[in-house]
Amino acid sequence: MIFLGVTVNAQTIDKAAYFRVWQGFQKPELTSEQFLNELPSFMKNTVDLYQERALNNYIVVIPPTNRPAFIPDELALVTLHSKEIYEAIRATPEGQKYSARHWDVFNKSNSKSAAFIDYSKVNPEELIHNTAYDVIGNQINWARGFNAVFIGIKKSELSSAQFLHKLQSHIELAKSTMQPKGLLGYIIIANDNYEIAYLNWESKHAHDIAVQDAGGQAVFADAKQFMDVLMYEEAAPSQAGQTVAPGRAYSTLQR
Repeated sequence: MIFLGVTVNAQTIDKAAYFRVWQGFQKPELTSEQFLNELPSFMKNTVDLYQERALNNYIVVIPPTNRPAFIPDELALVTLHSKEIYEAIRATPEGQKYSARHWDVFNKSNSKSAAFIDYSKVNPEELIHNTAYDVIGNQINWARGFNAVFIGIKKSELSSAQFLHKLQSHIELAKSTMQPKGLLGYIIIANDNYEIAYLNWESKHAHDIAVQDAGGQAVFADAKQFMDVLMYEEAAPSQAGQTVAPGRAYSTLQR
């Protein structure tokens, strides 16, 4: 298949080179029940629009109900073949209809994708508030292996600057410790008040061994020094359109 002059097939979509890191807050007119009932339809719309031409995987996260108000009601990592194809799709009539569809579900005033920086190339001295980073920077297949999602909340005694400084140190520790043990993908959102991390492992077996050994325990101990853990869950394989629930994560194109 050729789209915008680029040949797109299963092989090209097997690796993601472009990411959208969405943070969505519930539309005020909706109740929590209505919001959760509406999300599966929106998720299906996302997969239907992108799957054949650009989509590598679509990981959706519904944080627990006990989250602070500053934590989004829904999060998503959209891993795509290329920015070029993504923008071409969004410019089509069906893409514009999909863009407008967001506001049936989400609050337009504060829901958006985070700015994205390739951390492995930029490696900033200090993380920037509400910015997403590709910590490892390799093009991988996010539909393979084992996906997990972590949400950590800044401890109240820390300033935002202290939190972001400690978070960068933690990211470096996690990368150096976990990457040799099978961590393939590591995308985060660094916020003044929280961190969200999407992690792709070569297998569940590799993940389980890595988090249980001394190095993995040291990484979790370091995180708990400056964050309270809100959520650490597998992004379980699930078809878009199925029901969703708080405290769960879904990998809609897991293969």
